[in-house]
Amino acid sequence: MIAAQAARIELLEKLVGELTARLGKDSSNSSKPPGSDGPGSRAERRAAAAKQKKQRQAERDAGGSARVRGGQVGHEGRGLGLSADPDRCEAPSEPAACGGCGGDLAGAALVGRERLQVIDIPEIEALVTEYLLISRRCGCGVVTCGQMPAGVCGGPVAYGPNLQAAAALLHAHGQLSQERAAELVAGLFGVDVSTGWIGKVAERLARNLAGFHADLGQALLAEPVLLGDETPVNAIEDSPETEEQAGRPFVPYVFTFRTRDLVWLSAGHTRGHAALDAFELIDRYTGTFVSDDYGGYSKYEANLAARQLCNAHLIRSLRGVAGAEPLGQRWATDMIGILKDARQTVIDAEDAGRDALTGGQIEAIRARYLACARRGISGNYYKRTSKGTKTPALVLAERLHAKINQILHHLSDFTVPWTSNLAEQALRHVKIHLKISGCFRTLATTRAYCRIQSYLATTRLHHIPAMDAIRAALAGHAWNPLT
Repeated sequence: MIAAQAARIELLEKLVGELTARLGKDSSNSSKPPGSDGPGSRAERRAAAAKQKKQRQAERDAGGSARVRGGQVGHEGRGLGLSADPDRCEAPSEPAACGGCGGDLAGAALVGRERLQVIDIPEIEALVTEYLLISRRCGCGVVTCGQMPAGVCGGPVAYGPNLQAAAALLHAHGQLSQERAAELVAGLFGVDVSTGWIGKVAERLARNLAGFHADLGQALLAEPVLLGDETPVNAIEDSPETEEQAGRPFVPYVFTFRTRDLVWLSAGHTRGHAALDAFELIDRYTGTFVSDDYGGYSKYEANLAARQLCNAHLIRSLRGVAGAEPLGQRWATDMIGILKDARQTVIDAEDAGRDALTGGQIEAIRARYLACARRGISGNYYKRTSKGTKTPALVLAERLHAKINQILHHLSDFTVPWTSNLAEQALRHVKIHLKISGCFRTLATTRAYCRIQSYLATTRLHHIPAMDAIRAALAGHAWNPLT
């Protein structure tokens, strides 16, 4: 009976531990997005931030060198500066009466002059411009009409390119529904447009960006380092493209592949190889690929020069393991320190003007890393979950041990980032869209959305104003990454 009770207690302890760990997961210790954090997690973060602020204030009061809020000493400021060539100059503003005694200041002594520049936008109002299109008949019998202004289509009354671009920007980049975009167009410009017109502008913009999207993929293939990530999305209607997809569950995902100045997004019917192969991008890539440890990418490793696993994802997983069992999983906390120390070693070398670590530095980091991973394996080797499977701590420790070369690759190549955070950032607009709208309509509309987001994100990184970029695309002259 005692033996049976001990076994029962052990099983219940495992269940309690697993449930506690599951309830304690948030964006800081797992791959869950910040928006999914509950009120408790957010309250804990606020309390931790308040505690940290109090500690910094105490250090400052004690004469320490704690980092203060805002710009740091030596940081080059970017405040507003006076323009050498203002667009307009108003008449000087003269005081009429003394602010003290109220006396007349006419003819009083001039004490000083102070320049004041105000940056503002002019009052916006829609302008109606009339064009007369002349048609003439040639001697051959063909009637030819004068051309419409650039960026204008339809008639006899049409909306101009600036209004179209503004509407597309509000709808796409502003993550507004067609109804809200139409309301803002009316509020900003005094022009009542229909929701259908907003939709047609967005459709034409996405259609005109098909060539840009294909060329963007070609440009990424030539990049030495590529970052990737993916996220699930909601879509109302299933639209399988092949018979094979029709027989599988419809679980749409948005994928991104990007560099520092090129951002590519598209949607797949699934998260697996069927979607990745259809993109004809990662399966043809031969450089260094940076991503999380999603197993779907391992298929393409044979063609890659190298693969770097995202250390930020690993640190979040290590925090989850350490938080679930603080006393029994100290190796996880130590491993976080080792990963951060490794990155700091690279930063220090770059600051010193070096382009590589010494062999001794790399070997020392690898030795610390392997010893810590082995400690995690040995400490959890005989532990099992309530279902008899390996514990998450053991799975993580074994993964860290087996994939050391992919986790620490950034030590030998300074051009490779140690995280895939840039790829995660490229998916933020997708998550915002889902928060606002709840879902996409179909896989086709999801892909159209991704083409527009790819274009806006990439042109922004190349310092092209969004209005200019959209106007050019709507006119059929989208910016091209290959030219």
